[in-house]
Amino acid sequence: MKVDREKWEARYGAGERVHDGPPSGLLRRWLPLLPRGRALDVATGLGRNALLLASAGYDVCAVDISPTALAAAARRAARRRLRVRWVEADLDTYRFPKARYHVVVNTFFLKRRLLTAMQEAVRPGGVMILETHLEWPEPDPGPRGPAHRLRKGELQRRFRHWEVLYLQEGLFREGGRTRALGRIVARKPKAARW
Repeated sequence: MKVDREKWEARYGAGERVHDGPPSGLLRRWLPLLPRGRALDVATGLGRNALLLASAGYDVCAVDISPTALAAAARRAARRRLRVRWVEADLDTYRFPKARYHVVVNTFFLKRRLLTAMQEAVRPGGVMILETHLEWPEPDPGPRGPAHRLRKGELQRRFRHWEVLYLQEGLFREGGRTRALGRIVARKPKAARW
């Protein structure tokens, strides 16, 4: 959507480093246990998770709407001699390939209508890692509206036919901030039921 592109371009163009810094702690902890092969980083931003996956030997595709963020991520990858396929795309219209990726990572991007397409992009036996803001009674950093926050129990419902390897909802302290988050690591069954 043009409005989304303009918003993120303005933020990255002004030097804002949204979700920059080290890769997701959840991804770092689970990385040694994940299947090897192709990985997709959804809404990669400055590429923190894509770079970690590439350094671990994955064939990585990283998608984002902001060409400014992708250019910065590509420079980081080049400095570290890492190969990543950077794809500039609006996720509202991007067509996720079906059953292609061994690992799909989605951190701090929530559009509910795209969750099924992301799940379908995972190969049978592959793993999806999702971490994003959670509705919480007390205010915390992050988006204000419910459209960009998970509801309690939502991840469990959405992954009810998957093998849930890890699921936690609550307050997490990382990077000097406390945030209400929903986190899941789930394996797609070999014979997926939808």
